[in-house]
Amino acid sequence: MPHDNGLIYGSFKKICIPESELKTEAEILRPILTSLKIDWERGQLSDSQVTFQIVLLYLERRVKKHPFLRMGKPLPNRNQSQEFLEVVRFYGMPDTVRFALWKWHIGEWDIRLINYNPSSLEMLESQSNGYRYSTISWTDAMEGSLVEGKRDAFEHLLHDLAHAYMFFREDYDFEGQKLFFRKMYLDYSKYEDVLEANPIFRTKFDYCISDMNSHPAHLSAYWNAIRREAGFFVP
Repeated sequence: MPHDNGLIYGSFKKICIPESELKTEAEILRPILTSLKIDWERGQLSDSQVTFQIVLLYLERRVKKHPFLRMGKPLPNRNQSQEFLEVVRFYGMPDTVRFALWKWHIGEWDIRLINYNPSSLEMLESQSNGYRYSTISWTDAMEGSLVEGKRDAFEHLLHDLAHAYMFFREDYDFEGQKLFFRKMYLDYSKYEDVLEANPIFRTKFDYCISDMNSHPAHLSAYWNAIRREAGFFVP
């Protein structure tokens, strides 16, 4: 959990701020966030474009010196988002985020921006159909609160983009992942009673279908293991 008892963990800890500072940040960014939200809702900014602007906004706010990195060359025009994403690196985060945002922007990866945190079943359905959600919680961003008590709105969005990278990346067998999630979606009703009765299995099941993107062989091994643990016969 990135925020836990005042400490910050995870891949994005360099660009996270203490929970106690989120409300002050939100007050400063609220006018710009409101404008971006309106433009997005009116269709004046696409999903990838508004996400790009959100990433720039928070990085420039949280990283006072060199939020964007390009060795030995001037930064391209930030309004030319495709060129910017092709050559610039973002400080304090794995390059998976920039790469996913770039692939999304040029239309090669089907990522869909929503303004709420989807249920595990919604995420399973989306992945079974070959696309993945990314969430911008406008409410949490503008109020300076954590999304479901775990991550601030900016980090939550970055976390989703990192997962999208793991879903679509070629060497993790996108088609194989899609087939794996499709089978799980079609079989979901078989496990509903046990999911209601067994909270440990429920937690591990939800993780598998919504927050675990890996090679299908790894996914299958995990799925078989948690079923055996819950008492299912797995040949």
